[in-house]
Order: sequence, then C-alpha cells, then structure tokens
Amino acid sequence: MYMAVANLIGIGGSAIISILLGQKEEKRAKEASAFCFYSSLAVGLVAAAAILLEMEPLLGILGSTPDTWEFSRDYLFYIAVGAPFILLANSFGHVVRGEGAASASMLGGMIGTVANIILDPIFILTLGMGTAGAGIATVLGNVLGCIYYIYYLTRKSPLLSMHPRYLVGCGRIARRVVSIGIPAGINSALMSVSTVLLNNALVPYGDTAVAAMGIVTKVYMFIVFVHMGITNGIQPLLGYCHGAGAAKRFGAILRFSGALTLVCGTLLSGFYIAFAPGVIRAFIDAMPR
Repeated sequence: MYMAVANLIGIGGSAIISILLGQKEEKRAKEASAFCFYSSLAVGLVAAAAILLEMEPLLGILGSTPDTWEFSRDYLFYIAVGAPFILLANSFGHVVRGEGAASASMLGGMIGTVANIILDPIFILTLGMGTAGAGIATVLGNVLGCIYYIYYLTRKSPLLSMHPRYLVGCGRIARRVVSIGIPAGINSALMSVSTVLLNNALVPYGDTAVAAMGIVTKVYMFIVFVHMGITNGIQPLLGYCHGAGAAKRFGAILRFSGALTLVCGTLLSGFYIAFAPGVIRAFIDAMPR
C-alpha cells in the first residue's frame, strides 16, 4: 500500500513535470516537485500514526497466524516508523525521471536496495534480530535513498525543487498530479488487496502454503517489474511529447514500447516454464527433486 501511494504521487508528479517541461513551464514544474516532496512526507506521517495505533487488527486483516504474529508485528512496527522515508524515496524515484534524470532515479533506488541487501544479513543473522532486523534494514535503505534525492534536488537538479516557497498556489498542480496518478495508485493497491485476500485464503492450509505463495509472488513480480520499468521509462518521454505537441513521436514511442513488452514477457515466461524447479530452488533448499 505504501507503493500505491508512492506511485500515485510519484508517477502523477513525473507525468505532470514532463508535460510542463514540454510546454516550457519550468516554474510550475518546480511547484509540482515541491508538492510531491511534502505530500509524500505528510502522507507518510499519517500512515505511520495510523498503523501504529491499529497494528493489532491490521495484522489480523493481513492474514497473520499465531505462529507468525510476533514476526509480523516486529517487522510492521519498523516499517510503520519508516513510512515517511519509504514513501519519499519511492515517489521520488519516479519524480526525478520527469526531468529526464533516469540515471539519478536508478542511483537513488540502487543506493537503498544495495544498503538493504548488505544490512539484512547483519541485522537478521549477525545481530540475531530476525524480522525486526529486516524491517530496520529496509527503513535504513530508504533513509539513504531519501538523503540522495535531497542532495540531488538541492545540488544537481536544474529543473526541480523542494523549496517550500513553491508550495504557494500549487493547488491546481496538486489536483493534476493526483488525477493522473490515481490509476497507477489503484493498480498497486489492488495488487496489495489481492495478496491479502490470497494469504487469508491460504491460512487454513498452514504456514507452508502461505510461504510457498510468497515465493511464487516474488518470482511473478520479477516479470511485472520488468514491464513496469519499460512503462516508467517511456512515461516522461510521452509526457514531454504531449506537452510539446509532438504527436508523431508520441505514437512511435508507444509502438516501440508495446513490441518490447511483448518480447520481454514472452522470453521471461518461456524461461520460467523451462527452468521452474531451478527458480524455486533459488529461494529454498528443502525441495523434492
């Protein structure tokens, strides 16, 4: 659900920024980036408070069982505390692409992800903190991503800003960001809802069934993320072309991306069908051969 909000703000903001830059409206692009920055923080603070206050019933809704309750609660506590950083880091991974800064977007995401990969075994295994350690590592990775994006906005970005003065009179920009970002947010939210419903349906079959579906979901998301990468990559191009009135180039980008998603989806599906046992063994050792 964090990703749903981050996509709503980030993808909506990125689209508006690219359109405004295509229209040569650089000041309004700064207003959009400032709105995305502070709205991510604000929604993150509200989410943190709501989750901490309603953690017990929320764990039940998410499908936690007596065997997994303590682990889920330990993880969720730190994920709740880190909500502002998680939302800001993930929304600005989209926002900075609005001005064409694909490398900055990638670097910010990689900093958080690599830090998480390094810190996970330290907190989980070396310090013996279990799922609490996993939650702390996730939050710290996003904190580092936030630090990078703040550095980028204040030192590197020629067209975006986080200065509060750009919030004055940005109401119209805010409405446009939200209206464009709603489809992306709803799509992510529905994916989360489907996972919750599936987990609850699997609970009667035991924790093993829930864990197995968790592995399958991770594998499936790899295909989803490849396609999301393509669509996120072309979005600023489409927005700029729309703002500049370049209809011919707009159509060419759509045709190319459609063909690319078809090829990537077919190749990945074929790979999973051919090497399914090996893919599953990458996640777990205790599997019959």
